[in-house]
Amino acid sequence: MNRRHVRTLFFLILIFAGTAFPSAAQESDAVDAEDTVEALEPIEDNGDYGEDGDVGDEDGHIENEGGDIEDDDGDSNANLPITTDWEGVSLTGYTRGDQTFTISLGMLFPLFFVSKSGDLLENKISLGGAGSLAYNYFLNSNLFIGGILQGSFSQTLGKNFLYLIPIGFTAGYQFVLQRFEFPLSITVGGMTEQYLTYNGYWIFFKPQASTFFRFNSDWSFGLNVAWWLVPQWTNDPERDATGNFIELTLCARYHF
Repeated sequence: MNRRHVRTLFFLILIFAGTAFPSAAQESDAVDAEDTVEALEPIEDNGDYGEDGDVGDEDGHIENEGGDIEDDDGDSNANLPITTDWEGVSLTGYTRGDQTFTISLGMLFPLFFVSKSGDLLENKISLGGAGSLAYNYFLNSNLFIGGILQGSFSQTLGKNFLYLIPIGFTAGYQFVLQRFEFPLSITVGGMTEQYLTYNGYWIFFKPQASTFFRFNSDWSFGLNVAWWLVPQWTNDPERDATGNFIELTLCARYHF
């Protein structure tokens, strides 16, 4: 093969290479572009995209076009909790079956004694102390019934002690204003009176009014004012009398 033939073959090889390699380069660029498009597509199971193009948060909640937040069950505003300033206590009042147990401790003030004829008798009893245990059961949101066991002591002019122990049945009505509760009630029962060697039994009436502040769902604390009305009937009508006392006590009430 002479030099002319070699030169011609070399040019043919260059022309073939120029037409073949551009096609391969174009195919390679097309494959790379296709891979790039697939890489840019969102991952379907990562929770970032919801149906119909709605965008969700990291927890999988979906925000719809109206701006409401939906949870996995589709409930609107599920992530907007309703809170109150006072947790654990219902602000709607009492219901049937609610019960309270109250402990009271305070003072008993003897006011005056009236004879059967209406004359005032000499007061021979000084300031004393009083305490009670009371249970109440609510028939509805306002009405309640219950019972009370009470005790008191007072000193006489002769430096002796008079003990009064009432036991009675209570009925009342309660008003509620936010965290304040105002029960009004009357107690009717019997009372035992002890003084030195004397023991007597009398009827006992006690209307009372209280104010409580609801501290939490279990406890409330307040103040109680009551009027003790104690009629005493003896075999001698001239000695019949009615005692009047004022009770002022601090109270702790447990709710269950």
